[in-house]
Amino acid sequence: MQQSDSSAIIALRGWHPAIARAEAKSMFPDSNLSRTDSRRLLIADGESDWNNADLMSGCECVLVGGGIAKWKSIEDLLELIPSDAVNDMAVECWRHEGKIPVATKDIERQIGGLFHDKGSTFNLENPTKRFGVVLDNSAGNVAWGWMIGKGPGKHGWSAMRANKRPFFRPVSLEPRLARAAVNIAAGTSDGFVVDPMCGTGGILIEAALTKRQTLGIDFDPVMIDGTKQNLEWAGVNAEVRRDDATRFELPENLAAVVVDPPYGRNSQGDEKLLEDMLANIRRQNNQCDLVVILPTMAGGEDLDEEISTDIVLPGFNIEAAFGIPVHKSLGRTLIIASASTQG
Repeated sequence: MQQSDSSAIIALRGWHPAIARAEAKSMFPDSNLSRTDSRRLLIADGESDWNNADLMSGCECVLVGGGIAKWKSIEDLLELIPSDAVNDMAVECWRHEGKIPVATKDIERQIGGLFHDKGSTFNLENPTKRFGVVLDNSAGNVAWGWMIGKGPGKHGWSAMRANKRPFFRPVSLEPRLARAAVNIAAGTSDGFVVDPMCGTGGILIEAALTKRQTLGIDFDPVMIDGTKQNLEWAGVNAEVRRDDATRFELPENLAAVVVDPPYGRNSQGDEKLLEDMLANIRRQNNQCDLVVILPTMAGGEDLDEEISTDIVLPGFNIEAAFGIPVHKSLGRTLIIASASTQG
């Protein structure tokens, strides 16, 4: 059945749909998002700033002025698409989760013909407007609408990988995970994104690339120097200083804290450092939104759903947790938390 009362359809990337849904919730706060039976398509009711799709690692695009329906045939799809004369447009069709038995080029050609017959003009190289169609085989759905955002395909994440930077450590976060963590924590809020254990600066780079005010803290002067090299390599600016994560002063205008704490041989020491850092944050700001990414044993991942966790963050309420595969012996857990109202 066609969904005609929605403001938009959000098409997610496939690397971690569960995290992408959390990212969309933060970046489109004025919309009520609901899941469909397609794992990578959301329905949005209420208008948000859809241009935030360009800032997200988990969103292909937002489709506006369209809908979603079960796939039947091209002819049925054409009857659902309202068409008027549009200048400088293009049609793009792509697939999610396998193949619905129809050629994407046929869909593009016939929808293009529909708009052509109404007097539209086309620009296949650099169109002003793009009409998108997603064939989602996970539930046999088709979604369509005018595209806001980059669309499907690769968009430079590999070029930004940590091992391409001048200063690298093997435990550095993948950039698209760092970007999602920043967006989930800070959403559309003004103010600083703070990483109190910034390491090689991956979280800072992604926060700064989204034009947020950004502050990084680390106790190790080698990490501070390396982070500054990486920020220069990425072409972004952020405030970076050597300080103690358990004592440093938070900026007054704080949007969120995002942290991927160091971990190594001394797990008890690492745990105490994390607790003291959280206590320092909690003392200064009891409204703080927080995303923490922690190492875990492999095997607890789920790309489609939140996971349960027995991790405790003193002074904070855990709102959601997501499992992330790294390799056969290591996973990560992304935790969304807010300051506890207790004590």
